Amino acid sequence: MLGVVTSVFALVGQGVGHADGISDAVRAALQTNPDVGLTAENRRAVRYEVKQAEARYLPTIDFRAAAGPEYTRDNTTKNRSGGGERMPKYEMGLTLSQMLFDGWATDANVARQEARDTSAARRVRETSQFIGLDAVEAYLEALRQRELTALAEENVRVHEQVLQLVEVKAAGGAATVADVQQAQSRLAAAEATLTEAQTRLRDADAAYSRVIGREPDGLSRPVPPYFALPPSVESAIDLALENNPTISVNQADLDVTRKEYEGTLSSFYPTVALELAANRNRNAGAVRGNDYDASALVVMRYNIFRGGEDSYRRSEFAARIGQERQRLNRTVRLTEEEMRVAYNALTSARERLVAQRREVGANAQVRATYRQQFDLGGRNLLELLDSENELFVARGNLISTDFLELFSAYRILATAGILLTALDVPDLKEARAEQDPVEPLQIDLVPGMDQQIPPNAPGGAPDPMEKFKDSSFGSSGVTQQLPFLDPNAPVLDPNAPVLDPNAPVLDPNAPVLDPNAPMLDPNASVLDPNAPVLDPNAPVLDPNAPILNPNAAPPAPPRTSQAPRAAQPPTAKPAPQDRPVANGASALPRRNVVKPPPGVEPLVVPGPGAALDDGRRIAEFDQPFGLFAPTTPAVPAQARATTGRSATASQSAELPFGAAPPASAAAPGAVPPPPPGWGF
Repeated sequence: MLGVVTSVFALVGQGVGHADGISDAVRAALQTNPDVGLTAENRRAVRYEVKQAEARYLPTIDFRAAAGPEYTRDNTTKNRSGGGERMPKYEMGLTLSQMLFDGWATDANVARQEARDTSAARRVRETSQFIGLDAVEAYLEALRQRELTALAEENVRVHEQVLQLVEVKAAGGAATVADVQQAQSRLAAAEATLTEAQTRLRDADAAYSRVIGREPDGLSRPVPPYFALPPSVESAIDLALENNPTISVNQADLDVTRKEYEGTLSSFYPTVALELAANRNRNAGAVRGNDYDASALVVMRYNIFRGGEDSYRRSEFAARIGQERQRLNRTVRLTEEEMRVAYNALTSARERLVAQRREVGANAQVRATYRQQFDLGGRNLLELLDSENELFVARGNLISTDFLELFSAYRILATAGILLTALDVPDLKEARAEQDPVEPLQIDLVPGMDQQIPPNAPGGAPDPMEKFKDSSFGSSGVTQQLPFLDPNAPVLDPNAPVLDPNAPVLDPNAPVLDPNAPMLDPNASVLDPNAPVLDPNAPVLDPNAPILNPNAAPPAPPRTSQAPRAAQPPTAKPAPQDRPVANGASALPRRNVVKPPPGVEPLVVPGPGAALDDGRRIAEFDQPFGLFAPTTPAVPAQARATTGRSATASQSAELPFGAAPPASAAAPGAVPPPPPGWGF
């Protein structure tokens, strides 16, 4: 029964997916990644080398046994048998040797192996930090590609809605075939982008499996331990120089070389050892029987000359020390550069996040405005599609920068050698050496009051662009999808004139036109653009002047039977006060200028002597003056004379502005007065 229950729970456990947090992913990578396993096994091997070096302090015991035929020919055998003799021989011996002095070679060798063990342990810690950072990078990349893929899928849906709307408009005549083709082209480009995003997502999952050792499942956006970050780049560099695992490894390698150099001194000293031996032989030396011997000797061995090999070897390791020092110096510089680059990347990413969030918010507002204007005919399809593409690109850049900011924080922690500690991931047991004088730095996992999360970081202070974010895409700044226009809305007239985007903006403080003002005659002749312009400095008519009686009797027509008046001398008639006229026009008599009604252009009657339409000319006394009226043929002087009014009298003082004279005032044959509103 217990086995059945165990099997059921095993099956249930296989069917339930596991949610990977970033700490769990790093822990799994340290347990399964082969790179970590290589350094861990190397550390185990070096540990045994330490024990081998320590074994030189203990004595060595050797046992020897031998058996076989022995042929002996010496004086004894010659005297005894006249030649040589062959006998079976048996030997047995036991030897004990204890090193008493070897020129401190054993001490140097033990110290060297312990330094190598320390280096191997630090290399395990270094590899663990790097693999942990690789796991973080694979985790964030898999998560980033998921968000970019979701964004690409949303982009395809948006372009599908645009195509549907354009097809509806094209069916109603509000869009052209080119618009439909443009929408189809953009939809195909969006689908191609989605395919590329899905390919990058599969590549990111493959890298995740390689580094961490299992398929990604239940990934969630992490919050880096910002409380563990150094407050400045200088403090970050100091922390890295003190605790960086690569620098620690190079320091251990330098210690190994120093111990090797110290070990070369033993070649110049003798070796002294205690040797104890006991032997039992049978039939030795062609003498039948057993014999025994034992010895206890202190043996000294000293090399006198070996061709200078020991001196050259010592010089070699002196140079090796310099080599390791230069390697350490290079590592220090590279670590300082790495920390500066990582810190600059974090600072730059945070600054770009602020700007890109504003960009996304602005592009979202532009997209919404363009959609409204597109529905009203103020924007074309290409502008709407470009706004959608700009928003898509801005949102993708914001997602990438957001994840870059996250990775930069973890990169700083790894360079400082505190990534695993900050993630609460324990080191492997092979990463610690008993004789290591430097303990890895530990940090407090509970941030204090003085350790605050940066305001730009996820989980920090509120983001001013939070209202543009979509919860379905995490905190990447992806804006919400606005509701699309109704495809069943009434279709606008495709032949309607398009608004001019370069038209001047209307003045909101301009006076409002009178809706009851009389309409202009559309059949009137076009004003002459080359006519002289009125003087804007001319005196304005007095609005308080008395208004003439429109019911007054018209003046009597001149008597033709009377004799003509005598000609007045030139000095009797006062000369008109001429004044300059703009645009080089001829001098005109000073007149009261009346401002034209709104929408009416000024008109100037031809001057004296100008030819009329019928070939006649205007009399010399008919001086030109400005009129605010549509263009009409000039009235001949003779026709105006029959009305009994002079040119100046009939146009200046008898009727109020815009009023027509009574019908009874017109004489037979006179030119009818202009209609109301002409400005006579």
